[in-house]
Amino acid sequence: MDMNTPETQRRAMRLVMDAGKLLLENGGEVFRVQQTMQFMAESLNIEGFNTYVVTNGIFASANACNEVRHIPSVSIHLARVEAVNELSRELAAGAIDLEGAEARLDKIRSLPACRPAMLIGAAAAGSACFGYLFGGGLPETLAALAAGAVESILVQLCRRWHISRIFSDIISAAAGTAVALLCRVLWPALDVSTAAIGALMVLTPGVSLAMGIRDIINADYLSGAIRLLDAVLVAGCLAGGVVLTYTAALAIWGVAI
Repeated sequence: MDMNTPETQRRAMRLVMDAGKLLLENGGEVFRVQQTMQFMAESLNIEGFNTYVVTNGIFASANACNEVRHIPSVSIHLARVEAVNELSRELAAGAIDLEGAEARLDKIRSLPACRPAMLIGAAAAGSACFGYLFGGGLPETLAALAAGAVESILVQLCRRWHISRIFSDIISAAAGTAVALLCRVLWPALDVSTAAIGALMVLTPGVSLAMGIRDIINADYLSGAIRLLDAVLVAGCLAGGVVLTYTAALAIWGVAI
């Protein structure tokens, strides 16, 4: 295939942009996405390629065309990230051509996500472990497990119904705290704070916080600021959900339980 024709250059450009978008929307780091796109562009002989990547967008230009991609939401799917990285390595080694890379990228895009039952189980187990790590006994650990499972179910339902992440975090945090409070009704000696904190830990934006700090260290201040702002907003939503539940409990029972 002649890689110097305008049509082929545009196809190669779209491939590189789609690969970058796939990396970014599945949890890839900004500087890694930019680096991978540069390697792929060099491997495909795209002339005059330049790109700028931020947390929710990709801007790129070449002699043949200019492309922009918007990434409205990000989720974690490291299998897709690794598959795109492997595709980049094969392109650099000359083991695959443009048509093969396009077909491979379509397969990577269709890689299935984790099953809902697995996500619920992981959230419940993580919440139980955090409840235990924060000093909880068996009642607090079991309460955190139940609260974590409820939170995971609600997060998946909100995602399916295309509910904003802000409201999703508030609803999930409120529900998890409510489960912990109900467990206190069933087990009066239970420490609600330990159980609720254990369940809320699986909702905290640890990835955004860590990646934001790393972006700032790498002098990518815009992407780092976006990720840190995202982490602060999520933390505020979680706090708001907890406050709503405690306020409702105070109104129903007349005292904070």
